[in-house]
Amino acid sequence: MSDREPSLDEQRVLALAGVCQCALLAQEFARRGRAQQEPLRCALDSILSLNQIDTEAALGGVHGVYAGLPDLARKNPDPSAVERLRYANAMIDIQKRLRRDTTAASRLRSELEEIRDAKTIEDPVSPEGIAAFAGIYSKTVSLLTPKIIIRGSEQHLRDETIVLKVRAVLLAGVRAAYLFHELGGRKWQILLGRKKLANSARRLLDAY
Repeated sequence: MSDREPSLDEQRVLALAGVCQCALLAQEFARRGRAQQEPLRCALDSILSLNQIDTEAALGGVHGVYAGLPDLARKNPDPSAVERLRYANAMIDIQKRLRRDTTAASRLRSELEEIRDAKTIEDPVSPEGIAAFAGIYSKTVSLLTPKIIIRGSEQHLRDETIVLKVRAVLLAGVRAAYLFHELGGRKWQILLGRKKLANSARRLLDAY
């Protein structure tokens, strides 16, 4: 990756790629029962970066969201990519709802600060780490509407271990969606600025 600092537009794209990466991970868990480990670690690592608005510090830069960039870069998304973009939009909608519900937002932040300050999670991808993040998601984000509905194999979606992983990555996705908003990102930019987003995503991929 180039040493050049990403522009504000590129930082927005990186934050959005973080959302898309979490959509990909949720889809992989729901469909196959497993997901790419390095993107999973990067996603869960980002959850406790509460006060960071720099994409390098919060998400790990291009490396941290690399698996999410292709969905933004592609010109003609296939059905699986369309499903992932639908999940990403749902996470953006939920973070918007969270901003309006100050009680839920305050509880979410309090829960995250508690486990961050207590340093109870040594490894975010450990069963304990995933269970902690999934529990916070269930107590806060999952109570908001519209709910994020993940489609997949009934076998996997009835497996509690897989369900916990899906909830944990959705929490990471909402965190990335929050950052996207903090950087000036809005949902209309995804709908109306698709070509610009794709061009920025391709530049970031090419420079990596």
